[in-house]
Amino acid sequence: REEPAISMDKSGKILWARHNELQQAIVGKPDEVAKDGEPLALQIKDMGSCEIYPQSLFHNPNGRFAVACGDGEYIIYTALTCRNKAFGQALDFAWSFDASEYATREGTSTIRVFHNFKERKVLKPDFAAEGIYGGALLSVKGSNTLSLYDWETSRLVRRIDIAARNVIWSEAGNLVAVLAQDSFFVLKYDASAVQAAFENGQQIDDEGIESAFD
Repeated sequence: REEPAISMDKSGKILWARHNELQQAIVGKPDEVAKDGEPLALQIKDMGSCEIYPQSLFHNPNGRFAVACGDGEYIIYTALTCRNKAFGQALDFAWSFDASEYATREGTSTIRVFHNFKERKVLKPDFAAEGIYGGALLSVKGSNTLSLYDWETSRLVRRIDIAARNVIWSEAGNLVAVLAQDSFFVLKYDASAVQAAFENGQQIDDEGIESAFD
């Protein structure tokens, strides 16, 4: 693989995979960390083997859990001890900003949304889903479109005509960067406008809520 399966939470705990073996290390305090480009002397802890070959690793927002995804499956572990918490089928996996929510893509037609490790919604897009991204909204990638959905209701918030390669949210959840092959753009998300549209029973067409983004 071109990039290793690795993830770091906000506190500096790093989890990575060597083949199917999981290892962990903790980066020191900011004043103890080396300068840019200098190697870090880390104490590496073996966390045991993963039942799958991880192609990606992601911590959830509060750092309590980490997910390994690969071989068409996912396994959620407790981040500190790597105890198995949940597992299932998935080609892609995405965490919500709500640490108790996540979504899985099983194929081009089925996306499952979970809350507290229990399935809450099944989303079946009207296009072939090629990938999903987490954040303040659940983003579903099509061949030339990106559809953003509300996590709680699975209702469409906005559809954008772009062949997205990644979606990155600011920590505050009010800005989102959508990356394409040779370009990117940043949008401002208006959560209050979306909430108002839902509460007022606004008719939402195939393009979503126009006022959702600036």
